[in-house]
Amino acid sequence: MEVYKNDYERHEDEALWEMHKIRHQLHKELKGKPIEKINSDALKRFNNWRKLKEKASVT
Repeated sequence: MEVYKNDYERHEDEALWEMHKIRHQLHKELKGKPIEKINSDALKRFNNWRKLKEKASVT
């Protein structure tokens, strides 16, 4: 597996910088949360999204 250089700066790659900020925020939110809780929350969000999508396609 390759090792990637990740000491980039915002002006070098805006998209990578945004992904870095998102990953950092997710880490802060999920830190210390049991994996079972993370998975159940993700499943709930997915099911809610799917229901909204099905409603939108019907109307």
